[in-house]
Amino acid sequence: MSRTIAGAAHVGVAVARRAVDELANRLGVPLPVEARPGADLRARATARQAWPAPAPLLRASDGWVHPGPPTAWEAFADLAMALGAPAPAPGTAFPNLGALTVDAIDAEAAAWMLPAAAVRETAAPADPVPELTDRSIGDSTVVVLGTAWATPLVGHVLALLGARVLKVDHPRRPDPFPLGRQLTRRQEHHQVDLDSDRGRDRFLTLLAGADLLVDGHPPRVLANAGLDARGRSSSVPRLSLVRVAAFADSDRPGYGAAAEAHGGWAARHRPPRLARSSVADPVAGLIGAIAAVDLLTARPGGASARVSLEGAVGFLLDRERRGV
Repeated sequence: MSRTIAGAAHVGVAVARRAVDELANRLGVPLPVEARPGADLRARATARQAWPAPAPLLRASDGWVHPGPPTAWEAFADLAMALGAPAPAPGTAFPNLGALTVDAIDAEAAAWMLPAAAVRETAAPADPVPELTDRSIGDSTVVVLGTAWATPLVGHVLALLGARVLKVDHPRRPDPFPLGRQLTRRQEHHQVDLDSDRGRDRFLTLLAGADLLVDGHPPRVLANAGLDARGRSSSVPRLSLVRVAAFADSDRPGYGAAAEAHGGWAARHRPPRLARSSVADPVAGLIGAIAAVDLLTARPGGASARVSLEGAVGFLLDRERRGV
């Protein structure tokens, strides 16, 4: 690409802003403040919190790799050393990756279930966005399981449309995302620990009274609670599901920066670059809300849809390519 870094950044933000406006129009709601690109940074500024540094990218032998958030850096360093990289130099977080390929690192990160990802130049496939003919979901009950931005945003929009939304929170691990309170202020909060028998029973009771589950965790979380696809079909057969994943073709954990690295967004710059805030999350959240409305109004109970942060990147890149 010949586009300059400044030009790519400017165009990218504009594309994201137009995309969330269009998606909100499809839903028939004014664009929520919480769905605007950069809303998390504005929340940090209002709370007088420091902005995070841009997400890091590391040079490998044939490309670039994102090591994930700081909480994953130690595990990422262990992964790189397991592949043959030297130990990190004193005072540094990462080993030299110059002898490793991005494909090897990416495959190992997937096997280790780490939120690290290679930078890919190929655009991810865009998530499909259903056409809505009915938005009347006011008699629906939705359970939301997930933290950060995209998953709670789905619940936030469904609450704006009149649904009863039950937000499942872990009793000992509060969501640190700066928009957490704003995104869930219209929702009923339920403290549930899925690691305990009592918590699993409580969660199943919530699902039994719901029409839809919005799940932002890797499938193993529900599977560990006995509520994989077979378990849900047996226990709550009429419950529909919207799964909000990080990656388009994998159930490994991840977040916005990793999806933007893997989905082709970071490679719009030369050299690749990731920002301080995700554009994938607000877009995926609105696409997820559209998928949820479609399930609630036009599909039989027990249906499912999957959206991903990487698919949202593909949606944005497709719009950018077409000049929309």
